[in-house]
Amino acid sequence: MLQRDLQQTLHTRSLELIDRIAALARPLDPERLVRRPPSGGWSVGHVLEHLCVTSELYEPPIRALLASARPDAAAPLRPWKPTLIGRFTVNLFERPTRLRAPKRMVPGPSPRGGVVEAFLAHQRTVDQLLGEASGFDWRRLRMSSPVVSLPLRFNLGDVFSILVVHAERHTRQVERVVAETS
Repeated sequence: MLQRDLQQTLHTRSLELIDRIAALARPLDPERLVRRPPSGGWSVGHVLEHLCVTSELYEPPIRALLASARPDAAAPLRPWKPTLIGRFTVNLFERPTRLRAPKRMVPGPSPRGGVVEAFLAHQRTVDQLLGEASGFDWRRLRMSSPVVSLPLRFNLGDVFSILVVHAERHTRQVERVVAETS
């Protein structure tokens, strides 16, 4: 897959996420936003808070990586492929199995005020970063996870893929919670 194709795919999926979450969460009143499903787990607000915390952990290192790198005009036309750990992480997030959130990403007892709009803003920022990164070689730019302390390094395409797939995973969770709490 060419890097520009991955970028376009992630851009499209990111915009779809924004529309889906806006349609699901904006109509919820404040009580329903924090209502936990009868089966247990996070409320819609807690899920969105988790996604906000995730973005807040990833956005600064991505910006720093882009600021320290040299642009590469030919990068969009180069083949892109995930690292082994990147592919594993994306596949893990695409499965419907329940996963435990890393401690740094667990939402607090109550989500921040305006959590829906905060999430939508973060997702727009991810999409903006996708565009800003288009002139860099995603396979060459690598960063460690800001979440786990293992010495694993992801390429920038992995990072963007993980962020989008992670948000899609939780969008499906929001859909389930909205259905269970209606």
